[in-house]
Amino acid sequence: MKNDYVVPLCPKDTNTATTTSPWFVQKTEYHPVPTGYQPLINGEAAFGSVHYAIAKATRSVDIICWGFQPSMYFVRKGADNIKYPDIKEPVPAQIGKLLEYKAQQGVQIRVLGWTMGPDDVNFAQWGPENNTPGQDIFSKPKTATKTQHEFDRQWYYERRLNKPANLQFVGRGFGPLDRLEILWRSRYRSADKSISKTTQGVLAATVTHHQKSVLVDYELPDQAIGFVMGHNMLDEYWDKNDHSRIQHADSKHGRNGAGPRQDISSSVTGPILEHLHHNFATAWKAAVGEDLLSQRNAKAVAAKLYPRTGGCALMAQLLRTQSQANKRDIETLYLQAANNATSMIYIENQYFRWPPLAEKIKAAIGAQTNWGRNPPKNGYLHLFVVTNSSDEGMSDGTVNTYRMMDSLGRADTIPGVARKSELDWREEQYEIASKEAKQAQKQVNASAPQVEGGIQFGSITPEHQKNLEQLSAAQQKEQEAKAALSASENKYRQAKKSGQDATIMPEEVPGLKVHICTLVSPDSIATADTTRKQHVYAMGSSQDVDVPVEGQQWTPVYIHSKLMIVNDVFTTHGSANINTRSMEVDSELNIAHEWKSVSQKLRRDLWNLHTKEMGAQDDPAVAYLEWRKIINRNKRRQAQKLQPEASLIEFYRGSPALTNKD
Repeated sequence: MKNDYVVPLCPKDTNTATTTSPWFVQKTEYHPVPTGYQPLINGEAAFGSVHYAIAKATRSVDIICWGFQPSMYFVRKGADNIKYPDIKEPVPAQIGKLLEYKAQQGVQIRVLGWTMGPDDVNFAQWGPENNTPGQDIFSKPKTATKTQHEFDRQWYYERRLNKPANLQFVGRGFGPLDRLEILWRSRYRSADKSISKTTQGVLAATVTHHQKSVLVDYELPDQAIGFVMGHNMLDEYWDKNDHSRIQHADSKHGRNGAGPRQDISSSVTGPILEHLHHNFATAWKAAVGEDLLSQRNAKAVAAKLYPRTGGCALMAQLLRTQSQANKRDIETLYLQAANNATSMIYIENQYFRWPPLAEKIKAAIGAQTNWGRNPPKNGYLHLFVVTNSSDEGMSDGTVNTYRMMDSLGRADTIPGVARKSELDWREEQYEIASKEAKQAQKQVNASAPQVEGGIQFGSITPEHQKNLEQLSAAQQKEQEAKAALSASENKYRQAKKSGQDATIMPEEVPGLKVHICTLVSPDSIATADTTRKQHVYAMGSSQDVDVPVEGQQWTPVYIHSKLMIVNDVFTTHGSANINTRSMEVDSELNIAHEWKSVSQKLRRDLWNLHTKEMGAQDDPAVAYLEWRKIINRNKRRQAQKLQPEASLIEFYRGSPALTNKD
């Protein structure tokens, strides 16, 4: 039965209507509203915009962050103070000093961070990444100078000791009941039905508040501005578009993080600030008890908000993952947008390990081909992915990354895990076949005619004959499973012995063309493997021996972006990664819009950046071929120890290490 679609028309003006895909999430907490929107690519642009907005603040600054480093230089021009043409006096370049400076001017500063445990302890500081450096006397980032660390410690100490009313830092976390609820939902309500119990436990134990936003002067509609961010307020996240391998010792002069970093944020104005404020105000009330919605008469202010100049005016929507409120709108958004894909999907994300998204993409193109789309004639759906392949980027999620790659036919990009996963699967199949053979043998024994003194009593029954046939089939299946396991083990041993990966071939997904890539610094330097002499003593004698020294490899760019663009029309980005944690567990905040010119420009800007202006074509089929050329040329250049032609290289993960905690 076909659905009827009712479209309101004005016959005086037109008798036609144009249908569009449903990009926004319907019937949810934050509806699409007029927005002044400006994407901010990488740290120099993002932190510079936030710094200027805070420098001009006159009433309030509301910050939600995962990580906060008071000594971080938001603007890095070699100076401790920054002079803006429309601000009377220079202002501090470091965010902690800038907030103190504005507080002295009477601006109300509220910073809501994530902490695990009591506010003045934060056990998360001892995790893989210190999110509040200086909050504890032992927590010092590797790249921070002694002066920076001393300032960080003093800044947090002042907040704890004096608790100034107009400059507050408050930590928020999750209680035991929250964690139990998350564990239950992960087990029984997760979109990924194959998520491991280990992962479920880790998610509940290490749930975080991962949102990142800034709101300045909400009370003043004519100057209110907000930011929906992917960047954390830590040194590691400041970088320029050139992603140079050069690291500065002093952060006021440039990037001092461990490596280059790709990320995306945005500035927003207009009615969307009501929703940005609501997200902050409800979280602040839950943490502190202060009701900002009432104090600021938030609804009345919202009625006066309008998109201002400095960004494109469009319709946009804020979406959240908020497990404490049972909100999973970002998950709904991603699956809905993937279902709408007809020409291209571009994903730039820190992680790529949420199999339900891969299945949705395949289902979308599968449905289209079933309805008559002929890919060779009508075009393929092209999926372009930029994500991390390094140890830092893969961390706890190699298994689910493999599941994602395998689902899309690209297990060849992660051969070590693919081969190990194949071995695990073969072992599992052999165990199942062995159990079935043993069970069949038991049934044969139970139905066999009685034998006493070598004499058989009774004839073979039909039931026994059937059991014999089942036993024969089960034993044959067991032998085949054993042979397959043995063959896979031999391939794995041979590959390990030769030092080369066992060959895993890409598999074609009907109607889908896929590039999985990562990034390197354009000015990377690679050197050949060499040897060095080492003096050794053995058996009463000494000699010089050659010791192998591995050459320098291309410098990876760490991708921290959380972006998806579909059909050059739809865009979403913010704090949410492509994993179960971001879709269902951690608190996350994304923005989404369906403005073609803005989405297309952002995609072009990013692709020009990654491909050195060689692979940013609007036709995805042409871009797909150009990406393949760049990938192949960079493979050759990497083998020859030359500089990369462009940042874009193919995703490759040779390590067989299995991690299954995310």
